[in-house]
Amino acid sequence: MTNDAAASGDKVQSEDFVQFMSFAGVLMRATEHDRDDRIVTDPFAEPLTRQIAPQLAPRVKKWTETLPQPENYFSLRTCYLDDSITRRNACIHQVVLFRAGLDTRVYRLEALHDCNVFEVDQNFVLFEHKVAEKLLSAGFDSSAPTFWALEGLTMYLERDSNVALLKTIDILSAPGSEIWGDVGGRALGEGGVAPFKQVDELSQAELGTHLFRLGEDDAMHGVFSELPWELTLQADLMRPGTHFGRQWEPILSASDKQPVPFSFVHGVKHSSE
Repeated sequence: MTNDAAASGDKVQSEDFVQFMSFAGVLMRATEHDRDDRIVTDPFAEPLTRQIAPQLAPRVKKWTETLPQPENYFSLRTCYLDDSITRRNACIHQVVLFRAGLDTRVYRLEALHDCNVFEVDQNFVLFEHKVAEKLLSAGFDSSAPTFWALEGLTMYLERDSNVALLKTIDILSAPGSEIWGDVGGRALGEGGVAPFKQVDELSQAELGTHLFRLGEDDAMHGVFSELPWELTLQADLMRPGTHFGRQWEPILSASDKQPVPFSFVHGVKHSSE
C-alpha cells in the first residue's frame, strides 16, 4: 500500500534545481538499466525521463567530461539503499521514502510488496511539525517499527533542518526502527565537486546560495550522530574499490583533486529499556 504524504506546501529548494537533479538521477538509473553489466534493474526509469531526456542530455554530456560514467554514483547509492531495505528486520512493514517523487522502489522491489509505504515528496519544507502532521494524517503508525529512507535529501537542507527532521524521526520511531541516509563531503556543500559545479554556480547566481546546503567529510560524527541510534557506515566511496560488482573510482574535488567522500549510513533504534 502506498500513501502520498506530500500535499501542497513550501519547497525544500528552488523547484527547478531540485527537480532537475531528481530527473538527472532517474536518467542515470535508465542509463544503468541499459548496461549489459547493470547492477540496478529499473524498467520504469526510462519512461519517467523520456520527455525531458533531450533537455538533460547536454548537462549529462558536460558531466561526462569530468566523470566518465556518472551513473556509477547513482547506481551505487541505489544499490546500498535497496540492499538495506531488503535486509531490514523482518518485523518492519512500514516504510517512509523521502524525496520520493520519482522513486520506483514500491513497484520494482519485491521486499516492499507487503509494506505500508509512505512517500514524502521533495516539495516540502521538511520542518518537523509538517512531517509528523502529514504522516500521521495519512495513517502512519508511530507504534510500529519503521524503515526511514533519506536518499539524496540531507544535502539540500541546512544543518538545523536536518537535525530537526532527524529528531522528528526519532520521536515517531518505535524500537526496532531503521534509517538509511547518504551525505556528501564538505566539497559538495561548497560547490567544489566538478560534475555539479556549473549547476551550483547557476544556483548561486539565481538564488544567492549553493545548491547543496550540507556537506560533511565525517558522516559518523555529523548530522546523523544527533540520533541516539546505533549507526553503521556502510561505505564512504573515498577509495577505489568494487561495490556490488561495480568498479568504483572516487570523485575528486575541483580545487585540490582530492577524493570527496560520499557516505552511506544505516542506523537502528534499540529499546531504551
